[in-house]
Amino acid sequence: MMKIMNILAILSLLANADESAKVSMSTIQTSNSLTVSEAIVKDYKSFYSSERLMSLGIGFLAGGILANTQVDENIQNWYQDDIRSSNTDDFSNIAKQFGEGKYLIPIALLSAGLNFYDPELEIGVWGVYASRAYFIGAPVLIATQVSTGASRPNEQDYGSQWNPLNDNNGVSGHAFIGAVPFLTLAHMYEDNSIVKYLAYAGSLLTAWSRVNDNSHYFSQAALGWYLAYESVDAVFNADKKTKNLSVTPVLGRDSYGIQVQMKW
Repeated sequence: MMKIMNILAILSLLANADESAKVSMSTIQTSNSLTVSEAIVKDYKSFYSSERLMSLGIGFLAGGILANTQVDENIQNWYQDDIRSSNTDDFSNIAKQFGEGKYLIPIALLSAGLNFYDPELEIGVWGVYASRAYFIGAPVLIATQVSTGASRPNEQDYGSQWNPLNDNNGVSGHAFIGAVPFLTLAHMYEDNSIVKYLAYAGSLLTAWSRVNDNSHYFSQAALGWYLAYESVDAVFNADKKTKNLSVTPVLGRDSYGIQVQMKW
């Protein structure tokens, strides 16, 4: 219970770091205007768009290069030998708690429930978007953990290399879970630089803790964070108001007219 209260307290402090901060909802539809099924359909369309799949592919390609060369091993050895200390371990013990799904997922769902009580309550808005990000990102997390088949440091002879279906640690679940709450805040307060950048920094803490604790290689922690980023961005992008119809004038030397563009 104390761990849960600590997480809630830190999130609350971050959300109210600047008294003048206002949630940037001007381009976002109110979440309570959608049914659960409508939100799910919109989120999956946004997440599985060709542009986002391309971005995810590039991200996992980069992660694969790190994992299947000596880069991951070199980073791990350097950090463990030259950086890790009792002080980093103490801080890592706190940062890891943000990646505990048994705490953060119930907190997000309970917070989302407040949105039905008061749609303008910011903790409720945060809960809705964090829950939706978990919902669309979790299946991909599980699939990529198994498909990459990588193991933890000092667990197998092949180190960080991908071995499909042999293990399930190629993407850090803690890094994914721990990044979503902070990335959600960063998107909510995108017009407030202080809160936004503090939230982005906070989103990296759990991923860093996994490297510090020698529980994941750098690429595994980075991929967990990146999957969280794409999941949160997809949810917010799904709710952005876009113009389905635009009309613009076209002027040329010898001609003129209008251009009509439709999006669907």
